[in-house]
Amino acid sequence: MNVTLEKVENSEAYFEIVIEAGKFEKGLEESYKKNVKNYNIPGFRDGSAPRTIIESKYGPEVLFQDAIDFVVPDEYYAAIKELELKTFGEPDIEVGYIIKGEPISVKVRVPVKPEFTLAKLEGLEIKLPKADEVTEIDINKYLKDMQSKNKIVIDKSKEPAALGDTVTFDYKSTIEDDAFEGQENFKLILGSDAFFLGFEDKLVGVKKGDKLNVEITLPKEHLAVQLAGKNAQFMVTVKNVENIQFRELNDQFAQEIANVNTLEELRLEAKKKLLEMASLRYSNTEKQAVVKALTDMYEFSVPESVVMEQAQAMLEQFSNEVKSQGGTIEGHLQMINSNVQTLKKQIWEDAKNVTKSSYILDKIIREKGFELSDEEENSGIEAFATSLGMDKENARENLGPLFGKVLFDLKADKAAQYLLKHAVITML
Repeated sequence: MNVTLEKVENSEAYFEIVIEAGKFEKGLEESYKKNVKNYNIPGFRDGSAPRTIIESKYGPEVLFQDAIDFVVPDEYYAAIKELELKTFGEPDIEVGYIIKGEPISVKVRVPVKPEFTLAKLEGLEIKLPKADEVTEIDINKYLKDMQSKNKIVIDKSKEPAALGDTVTFDYKSTIEDDAFEGQENFKLILGSDAFFLGFEDKLVGVKKGDKLNVEITLPKEHLAVQLAGKNAQFMVTVKNVENIQFRELNDQFAQEIANVNTLEELRLEAKKKLLEMASLRYSNTEKQAVVKALTDMYEFSVPESVVMEQAQAMLEQFSNEVKSQGGTIEGHLQMINSNVQTLKKQIWEDAKNVTKSSYILDKIIREKGFELSDEEENSGIEAFATSLGMDKENARENLGPLFGKVLFDLKADKAAQYLLKHAVITML
């Protein structure tokens, strides 16, 4: 084949593939076979028009895209093999101008594994905090969360809101005539003092469908100093009014909700689950610490395209977490006196470190020969599918492109466990 490596720079390879006219012609024929059924031309049976007629009526380019899809992937993988490139990510492929009967130029940029030598993996020095203890306060909070999830909701859509009721509303706000953040479907328990002082009092007596303006003065000790002490106006649309009642924590609650005999048994079950969660968090803390210690030992470039993909995924995850708590990124940043630029910069640095550590762990996996047993692979895939709310019975088929990531993460976990087993650990 005709392939030319142009350069390898910042862990990305740039090369050109020249596809012969004859190979592309085979791709055009495959494209015709795939698409002929979609063309009904007078004088021919439906879906049986000759290729020359279709190209004459619609232009030869009508078959180009599928022809490219048939030809380019095979040419790409053949080029990777010939150039002996160790890729680590998806390629960016640019197909040049196509003239029927002439060779086609294809430009490729693809992330490749950086070249570096592993340092000694044994004896990494790391410092770890003590593991979290599970206290009575933690158990009580866990049980209160159970109460919340099993609450009794009484619709009061036709009645006025009273203290203790939950009001759902949309709002837009201005602060001294400057537009500020707004939010939809915000939930507020009247009397909880969970929003700005004085705001909840103005909602006592509202009904579903009411629209009102609420004016308050923001507290002088507001975390966002630029807002402290200023006058704010909220344009509120009431969406619903509910009275939410929590069931009493007693033996009956334990029997009906948790299928145990007594509240004391439920407390023991809660403690057991909290200990399991604490153990999992600490295990993640250990792995993060040892991987960071290893990553800090190396200096090499990582592909910006891979970092960008990782950063976008991290930003999306952060956004979803904030939304699940009923907030917005803008509101969160204002509360911590930060801004979008600072957030993006931090995520970019985090994404770069994650990408770098992935390269290093991949090299450890290959050099140490870490593999997965059938049991480890199956249980790992099922656990990942369950975390996504996916049917674990068909997880292997449904994961699609995530399948490779799951296998890599499982092997990377083995590599991290090896590092931890041979690390020198100091407790803080």
